Amino acid sequence: MLQNRISSLLRRNEPVLVIVLIIAVIVFGWIDPRFLTTGNFVSIAQQSAVIALIAFAMTAVIIARGIDISVGSTLAFSGVAAGLVYAATGSAAATLLTAILAGAVIGLLNGVLIGFAGISPFIATLATMAFARGLSLSLSGASSIAIDNPVILYAGRESLGPIPAAVIVAAVCLLAWWFVLARTVYGRWIYAVGGNADAARASMVPVGLVRISVYLIAGATAGLGAILTIGRLGSAQPLAGTGLEFTAITAAIVGGTKLSGGQGSIWGTAIGALLLGVINTGLSFLQVPQIVIYYITGALILVAVLASQPESITAFVKSGRRKSKATKTAQPQNGMTKAPAGRRIELRALGKSFPGVKALDGVSFAISSGEVVALAGENGAGKSTLVKCISGVYRPDEGEIAIDGRLVDFHAPSDAEGISVIHQHFSLSPDLTVAENLFVGREPHTRFGLLDRGRMRREAAAIMRELSLDIDIDAELRTLSVGRQQMVEIARAVLSDAWLFIMDEPTSALSNRERDHLYELIAKLRQRGAGILYISHKMEEIFSQCDRVVVLRDGKFIGERQTRLTNEAEIVSMMVGRDLGDIFPYLKADIREKAVEVLDASNGKLLKSASLCVHRGEIVAIAGLMGSGRSEVLRLIAGLETLHGGSIEIFGKGQSGGDIKAANRAGIVYIPEDRHLEGFVGTMSIRDNLSLAWIRGNSRFGLLSPRRISRLAGELIASLGVRPAQPDKRTIELSGGNQQKVVIGKWLATKPQIILLDEPTRGVDVGAKSELHHLIAELKRQGAAILMVSSELPEVLGVADRIIVMREGRSVGELGRGASEQDVMALAFSESVRPPNINPNDAHSAPQHVA
Repeated sequence: MLQNRISSLLRRNEPVLVIVLIIAVIVFGWIDPRFLTTGNFVSIAQQSAVIALIAFAMTAVIIARGIDISVGSTLAFSGVAAGLVYAATGSAAATLLTAILAGAVIGLLNGVLIGFAGISPFIATLATMAFARGLSLSLSGASSIAIDNPVILYAGRESLGPIPAAVIVAAVCLLAWWFVLARTVYGRWIYAVGGNADAARASMVPVGLVRISVYLIAGATAGLGAILTIGRLGSAQPLAGTGLEFTAITAAIVGGTKLSGGQGSIWGTAIGALLLGVINTGLSFLQVPQIVIYYITGALILVAVLASQPESITAFVKSGRRKSKATKTAQPQNGMTKAPAGRRIELRALGKSFPGVKALDGVSFAISSGEVVALAGENGAGKSTLVKCISGVYRPDEGEIAIDGRLVDFHAPSDAEGISVIHQHFSLSPDLTVAENLFVGREPHTRFGLLDRGRMRREAAAIMRELSLDIDIDAELRTLSVGRQQMVEIARAVLSDAWLFIMDEPTSALSNRERDHLYELIAKLRQRGAGILYISHKMEEIFSQCDRVVVLRDGKFIGERQTRLTNEAEIVSMMVGRDLGDIFPYLKADIREKAVEVLDASNGKLLKSASLCVHRGEIVAIAGLMGSGRSEVLRLIAGLETLHGGSIEIFGKGQSGGDIKAANRAGIVYIPEDRHLEGFVGTMSIRDNLSLAWIRGNSRFGLLSPRRISRLAGELIASLGVRPAQPDKRTIELSGGNQQKVVIGKWLATKPQIILLDEPTRGVDVGAKSELHHLIAELKRQGAAILMVSSELPEVLGVADRIIVMREGRSVGELGRGASEQDVMALAFSESVRPPNINPNDAHSAPQHVA
């Protein structure tokens, strides 16, 4: 227990920094006892005050996924502007106010360029850095401006007792920033914007205003820093603040703030600034040249960044242990050779552990060439860990892997020859052509060492013909649909002579037509002698495409079955350890008043004419092919798109669309299709995600109530069955089903009356699907009006009271409960179009076949 507490403490950045700080003080004091004098410590604190002051604001900017390299120039400009005002008026108040306002103006300019114009933070602040420095030099005539007013100089040179006033100013700012970031809605918004701006925007966070405000505050803080600098120097210097931006960024990074945004600690930044002051002063005591101090500071930044990304260190260490290999050239020019027949991979009692959890425990099964084996299990069952062990990303702690009877030991993915993983998120380069993507990393060369583009094109064309893929090899990858990009990924693996293909949820983002094309490609790979490990949560795919199914649960091998000798119920029971009953339960409820009515609505783009209605106490599902306009209807009702034609009424009141806040006030919430993009902020905890939309209307004067938030999160975690039930756990670390529960819980906290669900169970296992649909059915029973989009027809037919079918941006018909898949597909492919009947009396009628 004590060891775990110590380990947990050391994983936090601040305790480690304090230890490093103490060690640095002891070392410098041991080398030169003068370093330990009170006067030296006061000097260090005073020198660190300005750095800390700027670094605090820089921390907020970086948390919001920005950067500001103009703060040094802004400080100089603010000082010069204040000096000119003092020379003209002699007023201390006007001088101090000018310094703050001048800095705020540059900060506002940064904010507008980044928050509204969408310019890169680096480019925008690089421009304002040059602009502010130019202004300070031109306005001052490149000369210092003397200031002798004691009021102006007080903060920079005087003390309150033994403590310099500058240190007190920095301490006050430290406490203010801590309070803002930890105890206010605005602070929570800063973290949300940096963690996932799209999800924050969908949660009604004013992303643009947050970005503008953090730069505005950073500029004003630079103006405050200018006042302290004037106090220390007794004048306004046009070259003041040179290099300050890099020192402030260093303090923030050393303090644990992630440049990727969404994470950072103001206390860590304060310790980081003090550590820099100690190191710089200590090295000066040792009379180390300034250039060496720069080298040491640079090394400190690198160490801090690497320490915050342990996975980078691990990858670096692994790369050093990789076996040296000759670079693999392209395959023979005469077309493709078939994958060697009779290949076989065996997993024998495979085990893999991580701190606090055993991800794999005694997993054993085999895959032979020419067969397709499904890998089934709930989210968190160990499927991803197993794939990483097979493909060389992880080394198993127990057991062994044998290929063709020979034991293998993969140190890195490059060692796993002949094994290719087709991920949900492709490892392709969108700016390269199809042919160039096929050969990335193993490009053929001419005898003169030049790239052999002719050979690349011939080989690319040959593999496309062999796999019957009608894909232009000269097209840029970004111009292809997701499904065709996936085909390119598979062709690339075939071209590399892979014999074992691991496909991870390959149809999750495909249209029906692309899915069928993938199935044809799987059949061709099987004919070539390839083995395929197929991971899917869709039972119909497992039974239609696979010979056997291997089931994992809680990291353990539960068993395997031949698909022709088992059924869905048995596989589901093996996966979850219990009988789920109906995965898509239907609950009859009392139909209440009309909540949503859409008539001939269009968004001026894909959506041409959609008509439907939804009542409280019912679930209406929208079905149709991908690209038929299903999601656009939901986004229009949710206020994420603007209404260009037709009408939308919510409880009888017209809505214009384009205003998510107005839609939410009307009782509408939207659960997006892509939870990673718009659903949750991965860097934030479960608690913070669950309360993100709730805090806007439940915080007095913008202040957070930790007690109320904890109570809210606890209730939602319990009612939704979020696992693990750890409010402080980062949401990105949860399984897909539990992430979806968090997204739904975030909106349930706002007490919605109308719930819009876009692919609510995409990418989640059958156990989570069942739990989610029981939750949705309960919401329906309580009187919610639910409008759902799903690509899974069994889901649509199982839970919906009515089904609206769409084709090419138009509503083409309505089906009542009891409709069949054939009824839905007949309408989805129908040539004729007729708006659905939105008469509430027809809500539960028999299937309506629309001619």
